[in-house]
Amino acid sequence: MPSACGNAMKRLLIWGASDQAVVTLDCAQAMQMYGQIDLMGITTQKIRLFAQHRVMMEENVIHAKLFHAYDEVIVATGDNRLRQIRLQILEEYGIPIATIIHPSAIISPTAQVNCGSTILANAVIHTLARIGTGCIINTGAIVEHDCVVKDFVNMSPNCAMAGHCSVESRAFLGIGSTLSPAVTIGEDAVIGAGAVVLTDIPAHATAVGVPAKIIKQRD
Repeated sequence: MPSACGNAMKRLLIWGASDQAVVTLDCAQAMQMYGQIDLMGITTQKIRLFAQHRVMMEENVIHAKLFHAYDEVIVATGDNRLRQIRLQILEEYGIPIATIIHPSAIISPTAQVNCGSTILANAVIHTLARIGTGCIINTGAIVEHDCVVKDFVNMSPNCAMAGHCSVESRAFLGIGSTLSPAVTIGEDAVIGAGAVVLTDIPAHATAVGVPAKIIKQRD
């Protein structure tokens, strides 16, 4: 158990107060590192109620002044671009950015997880895998050996990446999707729930099905 000093007394602000914030809060509490956890809702998103936790709205506070009242801040929204924009604001203000990792997650000592990422319960980050800044690796997701997950990616629950895969920035992997070995998913691509990806998917494409086929290509 942590002591009553040091990390146990850290103050955490979760920037977000919708569904992603619910699981981020649970994960942060499980870490037993924070003596105070508050939340700040994102204007464009639905706000959940959080018993025993202070909830603010971002339009009602001066960000720089508020942020400096906390030891660390984590951005909690499933929207990849919103998460990127708000993490960039934190970096501009020089605010310490938290990395939230559930105690039940399994992370190889040779893996790398960058700041601002959230690794949820029972996720696995295997040998020599790399997780970028501001990613969400959801419940039970598997990132196998030598995989690269770039910045602001969102992996839904029970996704699985075989070895040597690469997922580019802001891509979204739907629940239960599977990537075969050495597949590359382009930036801003969307992989549908349950899809099995056997070949590379280009940037800005949406792919669904078994095997996954492109149904939409955005500019």
